[in-house]
Amino acid sequence: MSDNVSTHYHGKLLLLGEYFVLDGATALAVPTRRGQQFTVGPAGTDALVWHMTYAGDTAPQTFTFTGNDWADAPQEPTDVRSRLQQLFHAAEQLRPEATDALRGKEITSRLDFPPEWGLGSSSTLVTFLADFLEVNRYALLEATFGGSGYDLACADAEGPLLYRRDGHAPYVNEIDWYPDWLQTTCFVYRNRKQNSREAIERYQSSDIDEETLWEASQLPRLFLQAPHLRAAARIATEFERLVADHLGLTPVQEEHFGDFDGAVKSLGAWGGDFVWAISEQPLEKSRTYFNDRGYATVIPYNELVL
Repeated sequence: MSDNVSTHYHGKLLLLGEYFVLDGATALAVPTRRGQQFTVGPAGTDALVWHMTYAGDTAPQTFTFTGNDWADAPQEPTDVRSRLQQLFHAAEQLRPEATDALRGKEITSRLDFPPEWGLGSSSTLVTFLADFLEVNRYALLEATFGGSGYDLACADAEGPLLYRRDGHAPYVNEIDWYPDWLQTTCFVYRNRKQNSREAIERYQSSDIDEETLWEASQLPRLFLQAPHLRAAARIATEFERLVADHLGLTPVQEEHFGDFDGAVKSLGAWGGDFVWAISEQPLEKSRTYFNDRGYATVIPYNELVL
């Protein structure tokens, strides 16, 4: 990547596959229209200057790195600057002298969505740096944030995809899946950000058997073959129950939306971020239902998903 260029990476949503994708189950994911834009130009100095901006913010956060600031990785990164240092250090370990490309650069990153939405501020950052520094994006993720890597696959995907984790060369299959019934579904932000790392740790502390893993892989494939919305909703509910039984949790619809006319499925790390409302009723009726319960952010599927 040369100077004076801009590139955009998509955010992500995991429709079916949460948690089990970590153990090699096949997952169904989609890239979002909103993501993160990165612009690279000369800094006019030998340092790296990074401006980080968020949707709705007026003033960016600016970080300046001089010399060899990332020679030693932070033991426990706790803020944005130390997270960046951790990424730089890991990239250097993966390909010595890779970070020479950062010196003398001014990088501006801008999120298209509020960071609390959890659509992929970290995954788009990892993908950009991996591409810019010419290292394997999945190896960089494993050395830093951790996770399955499906979000990295979404970053430059052009549409829905099936994803299966397999080391640093995962299985990624972009698919032609745009059923008409998606038009009456929507995503609802639950007013709080879920910590993905904590959710992963909870899942990894539990035991999973091969039969459960097999079922977790089959349900996304059956979901893709669903002939209509009601069939898709039943499969989504079945997957929700599979996760709930494995983790000892209550499905979000049973806990909060029992009277909704349709199915409500958790997405990604349970307990926060977005849920997916699958219903045949008009979108405005679904919007009113969730707004009346204090959920102001209701986004139609086709407005959020690429």
